[in-house]
Amino acid sequence: MPVLLGVLLVVAEVRPADPSARAQRGDRHVSVRHIAALKTLEHAIVRRNTVAAPLPSAQALLEGIPQCRTEWDGHSGILNQARQLIARSRVAALSPAQRLAAQLEELDAALLRFSTGANRRVTDAVGFDAARWFAALRVTLQVAVEAPEYPGHKFMVQCSDVASAVSMLVRADGRMLGALAWRGTVVDKAMVHWRPEQYVEISARQVARGNPWSGLPGCIYMGNSAPGADVAVPEYFVTGTRSAEARLCNEGAMLGIAGDREVERPVGVAGEATADIPVDDERWHVPPSLAVMLQPLATLQRPTGSLYRLYTDAQMTPGVTPTSYRYGPNRVDIGGAPMDVGFSIDLTIDPAVQALAQKTAACYTGRQDVCRSLGMQRKEDAAHLLGHRMLEHAMVRMAAVAVIDIASGRIEALAGALSPCTVQEYDGPGRAASCDKRLPYPIRYRPDALLNPAVYHDAMPASVIKPIMAAAFLSDPDVGARWLAAEQAAMRRPGTPALDSMRGQLMRSNSARFLDRMFCADQAFAHCRRPWEVQATALAFGWNGGCTDPRYDCGKRDLLFGREVDASDDSGVVAPLATLVPYGRLLAEPLGNKLGAPIRLRPATPLDPARVRLCAAGADGQRGSRDDWEKCRGGGVVDIVAEGWGQGHARSSALGVAGMMAALAAAANGQTDVRKPHLVNGLRGVGPADSARLEPAVMRWNLAQAEPGKIAHDAAEVILSGLSYGHRAGTSRLACEQVFDARTCHDMDWIAGKTGTPTFPNDGRSLDELARLCAGSVASKTHSDRSACGPLRPYKWYVAAYRTDRNDARWTKAIGVLTERNWIADTGRIHGAGDHGPNPAAEIAMQIAARHAGYLPGGDK
Repeated sequence: MPVLLGVLLVVAEVRPADPSARAQRGDRHVSVRHIAALKTLEHAIVRRNTVAAPLPSAQALLEGIPQCRTEWDGHSGILNQARQLIARSRVAALSPAQRLAAQLEELDAALLRFSTGANRRVTDAVGFDAARWFAALRVTLQVAVEAPEYPGHKFMVQCSDVASAVSMLVRADGRMLGALAWRGTVVDKAMVHWRPEQYVEISARQVARGNPWSGLPGCIYMGNSAPGADVAVPEYFVTGTRSAEARLCNEGAMLGIAGDREVERPVGVAGEATADIPVDDERWHVPPSLAVMLQPLATLQRPTGSLYRLYTDAQMTPGVTPTSYRYGPNRVDIGGAPMDVGFSIDLTIDPAVQALAQKTAACYTGRQDVCRSLGMQRKEDAAHLLGHRMLEHAMVRMAAVAVIDIASGRIEALAGALSPCTVQEYDGPGRAASCDKRLPYPIRYRPDALLNPAVYHDAMPASVIKPIMAAAFLSDPDVGARWLAAEQAAMRRPGTPALDSMRGQLMRSNSARFLDRMFCADQAFAHCRRPWEVQATALAFGWNGGCTDPRYDCGKRDLLFGREVDASDDSGVVAPLATLVPYGRLLAEPLGNKLGAPIRLRPATPLDPARVRLCAAGADGQRGSRDDWEKCRGGGVVDIVAEGWGQGHARSSALGVAGMMAALAAAANGQTDVRKPHLVNGLRGVGPADSARLEPAVMRWNLAQAEPGKIAHDAAEVILSGLSYGHRAGTSRLACEQVFDARTCHDMDWIAGKTGTPTFPNDGRSLDELARLCAGSVASKTHSDRSACGPLRPYKWYVAAYRTDRNDARWTKAIGVLTERNWIADTGRIHGAGDHGPNPAAEIAMQIAARHAGYLPGGDK
């Protein structure tokens, strides 16, 4: 018994009661006193060259904070004496003041490392000022703390809270410092309440822990390990750090299978793909930023969510047929005890395709170990590293990839990666010494730019809008039938499409001749309504959603269930749960033509044929020359011409162009009903999958209904026929020949794609020129100089449909890729200036599609 008592004395820790640490409702909890103690450190962390007081010794701590002398001097208290007597170690013999002084030294060293590293997260080097900390502590220890979560309650910060706060910050070499909000990595509007000398903010959100009494979140499942079975069995699930979550997601009741059925259990993946994970890590199967994408569903996936409680606590409504989960608790038996569990989410992601796409994006942004694991090569690099001529040995600075199953609209992959130096342009004020300082992009904190670029990054679509334009031309009431018949007749003849045919203009991306068609050159540019037909056709491809009236989210779509931005439930009042992401808009404009204003569809207006004719002739005034439709001037005409180039206010994302191609390929396949791209296949409760599906009231979290296809089958076949020659003799040929040999590219009939190159003002400038040009004041620069030093990035697009079954003539997958080109290290010139050189977006798409379809090793076939 005395031995047991001694052990208890060593490990026991007496703390004053803190009701806030255990009584807080919700799935996150934190001590109000603990946060108050941490916030005193905000006053102590200052710019290093302004530190006024040295690090305190143990004696200085006792003198500076006399309220804590009794607790920290180590001479009182039977518990502390018993610990020293029994443990007999140097650490145990240290007084609390001595331990705290040592930890403050560790904290100051951690602050120095954190604020002076190559890619620091704070604007200046910072250090610890003891005098400021003592002043803040004296106030905090004397004044009661209140919190809105506990109205009527007051809490007094204790000396033990102060010691615990310092211990938390120094744990694991100060790892927690990176999670705090720092000057330099927080946007200006978030710092309006900061003190002028403040460098860091510590909040409850950053240190809160999961509430173990609130139940467990529902599972997030992907894939199907039993494709031939009656009931799908998930292949993977995404889990948190708690072991209970992993055990839960392998329970038969959660998987939706009968308890006695033997199945291969899914693999748990903790987290999502990040830039530095090992090549063989399971996280490659999980899309980056998945937690952000699914955030609106947290209210159902977590037992503490308001919709979860409303749904499971609801009383039965007369006349409504209940289900086993809708009007009662959603619980699972864990170890003989019932546990509340959130509703589970079934994703459409194909883990194998996601891993392939994510690894390819990582390879092209500089992960050479990933390139080697995939056996990924480029002809231009020969035996060297892939992208060996480029800065960072990265072929591109950013890669975004979306893959969609054409028949179902299921999003099978959302991949994205940035090169290390590109990340540093968005994640804080520092840039590593290895990153080229001549790049014309200012370094600023933009956390949104670090999200998965496949869905959160948009750009001018350039020539990838040509399939939309072609569909409008082939349905034109005046010339559509004639043009369609001519193209169909040419398709029956072997050989490459003629230069002046629509298919030939598609494969060669002849923008000038497409603009001729758009502005009715065939009728002398008079009485032309084709721009507005193109605008209307964009709706059939899923673009321009929510643009009828001015909206800030014009051209976005719901990622989760595939709805338009202005969808509502059956009542017409409640907005469905949705994650709105950039998708596509064309021929839209900001209200009042003011940047930053809500955007709407450009109203149809008559065009002056004389002005259009001048634009068509270009700067040299000669029709049929190389500068046709360039240097266009003339009020509203120039804006509409810019949209015809896929520039101006037109925007799309990798997901949006893939969705456009999926709609086109579905029409070519003869598919009558089309479901828009969606990430969530469904939500369900505990129990058999066929009876536990969440059938909500009625469509707030259901898939959008399949809609009749609005693209003509014959027109879609013609367009895809033209696109299928792009890699043989068109704008994607050079890219194809980086991945395959020329003969293989000539014979490939399983892919049909379109390239795009948005305008970039620095195609002809070197980094040395830009460094000189962009130095100094912006006000003194000419318009062209300001454009050169502006925000435009050198993007390249590629979008394609491809077949994964060699025995099926139907198109099965659509892929959209957006890349930011990189700069050649030895010349300082941008790679692939204009339309010259291989398009890296097309390369990435072909690397993925060829492996997915089994034409190259390294895929799932």
